[in-house]
Amino acid sequence: MAEQTRIISNRTLFSVVRDTLLEGDTVRVAVKGESMLPFFRSGSTITLRPVREEDIRKYNVVMADAGHSFVVHRIVDVKDDCITLFGDGNIRGVERVARDKIYGVVDCSPLHIFFAKIWLWMRPVRRYPLAIFRRIM
Repeated sequence: MAEQTRIISNRTLFSVVRDTLLEGDTVRVAVKGESMLPFFRSGSTITLRPVREEDIRKYNVVMADAGHSFVVHRIVDVKDDCITLFGDGNIRGVERVARDKIYGVVDCSPLHIFFAKIWLWMRPVRRYPLAIFRRIM
């Protein structure tokens, strides 16, 4: 039997991912896009697990409903119920979401978090290394 391919929107896919995470299961998804370069490149696979309260802290990578779309971005600020997210491969533009709109977290190693802190500190000048990463990846 021939294999069939179906194309669905990101919103539809991540709605299913959200529901699966809410049921307590983990989900593996392929990364599409460059918003998390250099840590996750398009085509790589990440594993999302259901988020716990202690996961909502600076530098963690989470999946959230940003209103206009679902995103898998890094937490850059936590203030009460307002969580600010930013893609590692982005130069500008943040998403602000409520805690209850965060559904999954990517478990990152301590080394990953260490380099993420440096990368976040480089935010004013990281457009230059990003241009290089985009060319070679």
